[in-house]
Amino acid sequence: MQVEVRFAGLFRRYTGERERVFDIPDGSTGEDLLLLIGREYGSRLPKNLWDDESGRFHRSIRLARSGSPRLDETEVLRDGDKILLIFAMAGG
Repeated sequence: MQVEVRFAGLFRRYTGERERVFDIPDGSTGEDLLLLIGREYGSRLPKNLWDDESGRFHRSIRLARSGSPRLDETEVLRDGDKILLIFAMAGG
């Protein structure tokens, strides 16, 4: 299935992209998507956003599903979801 991720604020600057469509397996969660994004862009991100050693984003990094204020990392994603990746301290 496919989900569209929009990069806001700092993420847009570091990734060099406004948005990207990711192909992910059915049943993938927000956490799965975060790990995929981290593997793809982690080397471009500063240490206060992505920790290479643990392979995890900082706890203030959040996902939001279009039409919803927040997407819990354990929630299953749906084909066609539009997801916003934000740094919560930046107004997310």
